[in-house]
Amino acid sequence: MGPWQCLLRAWIAAWVVAIFLPSLLIAYLGLSEQAAAVGTGFDRLVVSSLTVADEVGPAVKLTIGGILLLAFVALERAVPADVRLRYPIGGMIGIVAMLVAMAFVPAGYTRGFAAGLTGERFDPAVWPLYLLSGAVAGLAYVASSGRCKRRMARQP
Repeated sequence: MGPWQCLLRAWIAAWVVAIFLPSLLIAYLGLSEQAAAVGTGFDRLVVSSLTVADEVGPAVKLTIGGILLLAFVALERAVPADVRLRYPIGGMIGIVAMLVAMAFVPAGYTRGFAAGLTGERFDPAVWPLYLLSGAVAGLAYVASSGRCKRRMARQP
């Protein structure tokens, strides 16, 4: 495994968290019409959260993924792997990625996300869910990357 494999695997994990965790929370809380059409509640949570995630426009998914990738490459180059500040920095990277997507992706391309979901870019009902999910995505990156690097260090 090369050094970029850890970055790419951890980035994919973070991107999945950034897209699917808010979808899961929005579906569970019944904040999406698409999820409500499928049915809300714990027994329908997987199907309704996948429905919400599927509704998120590709521009949003690509924006979040691109920002996360660029920022994680910068993190890898700037902060050594053994520094504990990587966790709060990773969390902030995820928050910034979500804020940028919420603020700057044109409303017409935000289908199923922020303005495309509720009609407002920063609706108080959903933006905390997005920011929390962004922070968890950043933490997932740091944890996954660290685990991969430790595994690589043990290999002969």
